[in-house]
Amino acid sequence: MLRQLAVSIATLIALSHSSLARAEAWFEVEVYIFERQSQSTEQWPMAPIETKTNRAIDLISPVVGQAVVSMSNESAPCTLVYDADANSHCAESTSTDTNTTSEMSNGGALAISGPSTASSNAVTSYRYPSVIPSEIGSGSQAYASQGSGPVLLASSQGQFASIISSLSRERGNRSLLHMTWQQPMTGKSGSVPIRLFAGKDYSASYHFDGRQIVQQAMASAMQGANGTTGMMTETSAPLLPSPVWQLDGTLNIYLSHYLYIETALNLRKEGRKLMPVAADEASMNATSTATAPVKVMTPYLMSIPLEQNRRVKSDEIHYLDHPEMGMVIQIRKMAQPNA
Repeated sequence: MLRQLAVSIATLIALSHSSLARAEAWFEVEVYIFERQSQSTEQWPMAPIETKTNRAIDLISPVVGQAVVSMSNESAPCTLVYDADANSHCAESTSTDTNTTSEMSNGGALAISGPSTASSNAVTSYRYPSVIPSEIGSGSQAYASQGSGPVLLASSQGQFASIISSLSRERGNRSLLHMTWQQPMTGKSGSVPIRLFAGKDYSASYHFDGRQIVQQAMASAMQGANGTTGMMTETSAPLLPSPVWQLDGTLNIYLSHYLYIETALNLRKEGRKLMPVAADEASMNATSTATAPVKVMTPYLMSIPLEQNRRVKSDEIHYLDHPEMGMVIQIRKMAQPNA
């Protein structure tokens, strides 16, 4: 009898622990990132640090971008364009591929975000403004629900107003991004990063690797002068450039006894850099001796990394310092969302 009672108690304890293990831990995250003007002489990497944004959760595009859904339909190809009121209408695509669209609006960049959940044959894209506002929030107060993923909150639900006001008054500081969201926390292996991007889009002037774009008109003129036609130079501007944001990268937060934050962000700044000038065939034939390539100061889009991994405590305000920018982050405990 006592043995059966002991087994029953052990079973109940095991089931209780199993239920607690399955319960998700939810937290509210608030982030503020600002750029600062500094006289730092530090040498930054030649190329942007790698950021795996393809698997990150994007809470910003649905707020700042105009959604465009391209659908492949043999009988009636249609590109659905959603306006600010979420009303949709068919728009004629200028591309021969009905799976994508090449429409542009006000010079804004068009980014493909992957298949839409509405249809297996649909691809959702976003048109962006040339500059993204620093304050990102939902149109009304929002709250997460049980079983959902991260949820963007309204700006009024944030708690950094006094911090932002104080930092903004400091000379040389400029706000880049402020947003608040709720998300479930998992271990590192199951965590999914949040995509963060803000500021100006440099894709009209620079490649992602920082090289300046030679405009097609200039390239065509050079080709005509050289007597060549029908050729594109390597640095000619692409027809549909992906955005090259002033701030871009990911923020990953996971729970492993303690909370950990991992940042992989690139801050882009315009500058100048010694770049080799490719010699043409005439100049190469004019000399028989091999000479080092000529280098000239050329406009270049610098990439400044913010790459850190830090253990933090919930409810505390943490500051990630950097010569060119700063990040203020708070991860607040919250109740388990309702179903």
